[in-house]
Parts: sequence; C-alpha cells; structure tokens
Amino acid sequence: MGVAVRWWNRKPGERAEWLLEPLVQVGPLRFGMHPDEVASALDGAVAHVSQGLGSGIGWGCYADWGVTAVYGEDNGLVAVAVDAMDGPLVRLRDIDLIARVPSEVRADIQGLALQEGLSVRVNWSGDPEVEAWGVSMGAAQEQGLAPEGYAQRLDTMITNALLVGPELAKNPFGSEPVIRWRDVRDEPPHTGAWPVRRRFLWLSERHESLLA
Repeated sequence: MGVAVRWWNRKPGERAEWLLEPLVQVGPLRFGMHPDEVASALDGAVAHVSQGLGSGIGWGCYADWGVTAVYGEDNGLVAVAVDAMDGPLVRLRDIDLIARVPSEVRADIQGLALQEGLSVRVNWSGDPEVEAWGVSMGAAQEQGLAPEGYAQRLDTMITNALLVGPELAKNPFGSEPVIRWRDVRDEPPHTGAWPVRRRFLWLSERHESLLA
C-alpha cells in the first residue's frame, strides 16, 4: 500500500518525477492499463475516491500520488490528471509541466511546439493544449500553511495537467470518459485574454502555413 504524503508535510524532493512519452505513457502509467495494473504501477495504491472503477468508463483518484486515472469503455487507461500541489513533477522534453507559474509553462510550450512544427490551441480554461502531445494544461491556487498550522490560499497560481492517450487527444475535455470524471460543459469557458489568444492563433496559422 502507498504511504499517504500530503502537500503540507511533504519534504522537498519527495514529489515523484515522471517523464511524459506523449500519447504512450506518463511515468509508470501506460495508456491502456487496467485499474489493477495502474494500482500495481503505483506501488499498490488504493483509489480513495472513485466512480465506475473496473466496470468500463470510470475513474479513480489516488490521493497518495496526487493523480486521477480515467478509464475508457474497455476499462483501459485513457487519461491521467496530475494535481498541482501534490502530484508528480511531470517533464516533457526539457519542460517541467507541473507546479509552475502558468505563464512560464505557456511560453515553454509555445517555444517547443514551434520547434516541432505543432499547433498550440486554447482549451476551455484558457490554458494551452497540444493534441500531438496529448497535453491539456490547467492551473490551481497554490496553498501553504499559516503560522498557526492551518491551510491557506497563497497569492499564486500553479500548473496542473490532464495527459491523455491518442483516443482523447483531439478533444480531451469533450470526451465521455473525462466528462464522467469532470464535466466542464456548464462552466463558463475562458478563451484566453488578449493578447494570449491572439498569440495562439498566430502560432497556429503560422504552423499551418509552414506545413502547407
């Protein structure tokens, strides 16, 4: 069984460091794994909160690891959501994706996508999303401990991510497995404030012209 380590008592360096192999696997989790294989890859971790786990489309939240595993119709892993505060530190190429200032990650993603000739689009939350990598970024309020020992919100936002396999890459948050886990259809979309959105559109148009 995994040992529960929450962000408020986690020592520096205790967060796992995972590599992302786009559309194939993130850390020890390979897309297509069944729930028992995921649990084994996470050192026997137990999903503390779950829905439909082991019966087809469903999900399980592994709080000890700071990740949520999302499964498709065949009960295979199709997405991994990584928490900003206590999830593993996921690395794509030379980019650290998790627990960073969103604007810095956005700039790094734009630069790498430009190098690889890929399009960067804006997802429902106004954060970068790259279909070719199966990466959809997000952000959450950073938290810390007050001197009195209780949790409090800090003034900064830090990044989290939804990492998906090839079946969901075209529209991660519009896919049925992800909707079952987190339905954002009724949440107000954030298309990205100008000039961020204009920058994304310019990059996409430029990529298309270069590839034409």
